[in-house]
This record gives sequence, C-alpha cells and structure tokens, in this order.
Amino acid sequence: MFNNQTTIISTKSNEQSNELLKEKMKFIAIMQQIFGVLNIIGGTFYCLGILTAFIGIPLIIAGVKLFKSGGAFSMASALNREEDYIKAINNLHGYWKFTLISYIVLILFLLLYILFVAVIIFGAAHR
Repeated sequence: MFNNQTTIISTKSNEQSNELLKEKMKFIAIMQQIFGVLNIIGGTFYCLGILTAFIGIPLIIAGVKLFKSGGAFSMASALNREEDYIKAINNLHGYWKFTLISYIVLILFLLLYILFVAVIIFGAAHR
C-alpha cells in the first residue's frame, strides 16, 4: 500500500516537473532567438569596418546558431523529440564556439590598439 502511494506521488511530481521544464524551455527558446537576432545586428555593425569584420563575421554566425538553437528548443519543448534536443545542443555548442572566437579576436584587436597608441605616444615623446 505504501509503495503504491509513493508511486502516485512520484508520478504527480514528475508531471509537475515536466510541465515546469517545458515552460522554462519555451522561455529559453524565446530568449535565445531574441539574443540571436541581437547578435546578428551587432555583428552587422562590426562588419561596417574592414578590420572589425573579423569580429563581426563570427558574431553573425554565432547569432544564427543561437537563433537556430532557440527554434530547436522550442520544438523540443512542444514535441519532445530527440532530434530537436540534438539540434538545440549542437547549435548552442556552435554559438559558444563562435562567440569565443569573436572575443579572442576582439581582445587581440584591443591589445594591438593599445600597442599602437603606446608606440605613437612614446614616439612623439622622443622627438
């Protein structure tokens, strides 16, 4: 008798957890799509400059990956299909990879800029 009641409580708890998970996944999907579009827009602005396009292109690709991941998460929450979860995680992986590339290039450009300014300042001071 006790074991049967535990199973019923456990089943109700799992159903509540699944509904909460679906609700949170829908929110995550929407946020990923919004931030994917924002990344694409930001990457487009970076592409206005010739050198800064090295930052913008990976940002655009990352934005597309994040947007696609959001769509796959939305499908996964609605249909609970394994291939949707796989697409969501693969695209999310691609997003983080291209975001990392963008940040590395951004840091390198920042260091080159600091070096360039330092050379100009020290060159002007020695004249």
